[in-house]
Amino acid sequence: MALDRFSRFSRPVLRTRRWKVLRHQILERDGWACTECGKRGRLEVHHKKPVRTAPELSFDPSNLTSLCPACHTRHTRRECGIPDPDPARVAWRQAVSDLEAPTEQKEIPCSLP
Repeated sequence: MALDRFSRFSRPVLRTRRWKVLRHQILERDGWACTECGKRGRLEVHHKKPVRTAPELSFDPSNLTSLCPACHTRHTRRECGIPDPDPARVAWRQAVSDLEAPTEQKEIPCSLP
């Protein structure tokens, strides 16, 4: 994947105990919600200024924010120069996803003895 070449900069930071403690503090600070869309659940901590361009800010809380995976991907793609997907394609994906979602089954009582 094209983004693999960028991960090598953050890998040494993300493996430290210091990062794990700071990550938890940032998630708590942000109320365990994505600061972009408000979603809860799985969250990632994003460097506003990337580690590859500002390594001195790797552990600076003011450079960190909590994001859901979708918002984090969107930020990272933009930082790496990958354009946002075509809105029509996004709408199509959502429509397909909605069709795949399980629907609620209504229980119909049997009238036979």
